[in-house]
Amino acid sequence: MIDTHCHVDLFDDPLGMAKKMERAQMQCIAVTMLPSHYRLGLPHLAAFDNVHAALGLHPLRIAEGERELGDFASLSTACEFIGEIGLDFSREGRSTKSRQVEVLDRILQSVKGRKFVTVHSRDAAPTLLQMLADAGVGSICFHYFTGSQSVATAAIDAGHFFSFNRRMLMGRQSALLETIPRDRVLVESDGPFLTKVPINATKDTYSLIADRWCLSVPETVAIISQNFKACRTSD
Repeated sequence: MIDTHCHVDLFDDPLGMAKKMERAQMQCIAVTMLPSHYRLGLPHLAAFDNVHAALGLHPLRIAEGERELGDFASLSTACEFIGEIGLDFSREGRSTKSRQVEVLDRILQSVKGRKFVTVHSRDAAPTLLQMLADAGVGSICFHYFTGSQSVATAAIDAGHFFSFNRRMLMGRQSALLETIPRDRVLVESDGPFLTKVPINATKDTYSLIADRWCLSVPETVAIISQNFKACRTSD
């Protein structure tokens, strides 16, 4: 199983959580909020086969992130996983909209080259989708997508993927699963924000998807594993 979006560094015991995932043979993309966080965590995760550090610059950390853009560019050349990046035009991020767009425009120049990328798009999916197209970036994964069906359709047409968490499948966003092609579906826990037990949450999400698809869990795992391999930016 694969958890494509988990903030391992934000748990009370990050190394202990990574060890639990390793023992459970749970593949995990350990997203970060700033390049400095990625740099700090990288040596700790280097010994793990299943827990992969991802280089991030979160839109809600834009004040600090602007100062670390140079680090993002230099670190991105050697990393395979990018996240969490993106835009946030909600009430929380509205005051920095223009700065977010400027920073993301520069970030997107660094994310090509067969990298897995997971993006934040709260209240900003249309703008983000257009920026991805303008930069020639695809395919990427929309994490915890809350946009409209029309934007979801446009993202599908552009070759992008969507990661589902347990909360999405138990709430109003569960209908989205019916409209996303099976070969564009991924799974995330978004721990610790949505769960303190990401391994259990990820397993539950696979089970929920399997039930909706009328498949066994192993069949669902096989499909989503193939999707994860396919979700990579272009060269």
